[in-house]
Amino acid sequence: MPRTLRRRLKSYELVRVKLKVGRDVSPGQLLCFDSPCNGGGILIGRIRAAHENNPNEGADAINVRDSLNIEPRYPQEADSTTIFRVADVELITEIIQDDKAKKETRAPQTLPRSGVAVRPADADEVVLTLGLAETDGTALCIGHTATGGRIPLRLKREIMQRHVFICGTTGSGKSYAMGVIAEELMRHGLPMIFIDTQDEYSALVEQLGGKVVAPGKDFNIRISSLTDRELIDLVPTDSDLHKNIISAAFLELEDEVRDGRRTRFGIDDLLQRIDTVGINLTRRPDSVDLAKRRTAFLKRIEIFGEGIERANWPKLMAPCLAIKCKHLTSGRLQPVATAVLRELQDLRLRGFIPPYAMVIDEAHLFVPEGEGSPCKQIIREGVRIGRHHGICMVLLTQSPVDIDKGVIRQCNTRMVFALEPDQLDAIRGVKADASDEMLRALPKMPRGTCILSGTYESVKHALPVQIRERYVKDAEGGKAPPIFEDKTWDDKWGPRQRKTFRS
Repeated sequence: MPRTLRRRLKSYELVRVKLKVGRDVSPGQLLCFDSPCNGGGILIGRIRAAHENNPNEGADAINVRDSLNIEPRYPQEADSTTIFRVADVELITEIIQDDKAKKETRAPQTLPRSGVAVRPADADEVVLTLGLAETDGTALCIGHTATGGRIPLRLKREIMQRHVFICGTTGSGKSYAMGVIAEELMRHGLPMIFIDTQDEYSALVEQLGGKVVAPGKDFNIRISSLTDRELIDLVPTDSDLHKNIISAAFLELEDEVRDGRRTRFGIDDLLQRIDTVGINLTRRPDSVDLAKRRTAFLKRIEIFGEGIERANWPKLMAPCLAIKCKHLTSGRLQPVATAVLRELQDLRLRGFIPPYAMVIDEAHLFVPEGEGSPCKQIIREGVRIGRHHGICMVLLTQSPVDIDKGVIRQCNTRMVFALEPDQLDAIRGVKADASDEMLRALPKMPRGTCILSGTYESVKHALPVQIRERYVKDAEGGKAPPIFEDKTWDDKWGPRQRKTFRS
């Protein structure tokens, strides 16, 4: 067993332990300190760093051996009294037991004794330390611990109501992890809607029994799901008068929807209202007519139409729905996402649809840092009030440096996959208690490994996690095409030009 050292670096936050010969540790691994003193509980610590003490491998000794061209000759760790390995362990939790034999956790309040035995935390201790679910029935089973044995990770399904943030560089496994979460949400019967910008989830949704629709082809959105400012930004006019006329007409129709005099309105309704509103804003009929003709341009945009009937949404979104947006330009993508988000949120708040999870891929496009976007306000509102109304938000990005930090902070569960150093700097304010050593070790870990962290209500302490394999096979989207194996090349473009160089 490893043992706590009798000297140096021992406090209520950080202790140093000597590792037993042949026993290795990994960044983020949980250890248990047995035999607490003064009637305290069981202390749980997390590996922060480790190093070897070997006086035979100092720079001077190595230089002498290199100069004399001799091999090192000294006892190895098992037979040496001067060679040993030491780990720095951060104390994160103390498990205590009350009079009714119920175990609870608290911040460490007991100092571990020097020389006490240290062992890997067992499954029950990991569950208590992280605040996980104890059984599969009420949990999201996403994988197992990446260090200290394969201890199952069962997240409480209630974490979805406090929203999830997933980030990682291309190919690190974030989309695959989202597929695992989708399988778990399917098991619990929670509908999901994917704003799929890169066609990552169409195959998965189809295999899960859901539907895949493309805006402008399979469905369209109604302008009444936008705001007047969002609509005006799509109308090709620079005239303030035209904008005022269009805005006034739009707001009148919006008031009628709010008062219950109508349930929705479309482009034709707006054009008719421009005629009646315009005469009150200008005495020039030609200006009203021009504002009307500018607005009529929206009919040429295929994503606008009558939208989806309120009664059809529950059937469309169950069990899951992918809105395939890869073919949309940025100017079309934003109003589609905004309208869908706002319409579903409004329907949920009024009780017309069941609770749901909204999955937004490439979230930095919709809630950019330091600038506005049509979607930004509605997503901010969703993460702020969603947990009170059964709206769960899942945001994914490969560029956390470009996403609004206020939105990330509202997501109480975070899964961080391998990131570039500059991207790591962007999440320092939301990494919870994950150490820098844990984050730097991510790129060296197997694909699909992430740092799971959150707030006290979701995941109490950060830990490396290995995402499990998907149950649904062959459902990965967004793969790069095999350009060197394209069998249709000769038929479409003629024989490839090849050249072999020989020496």
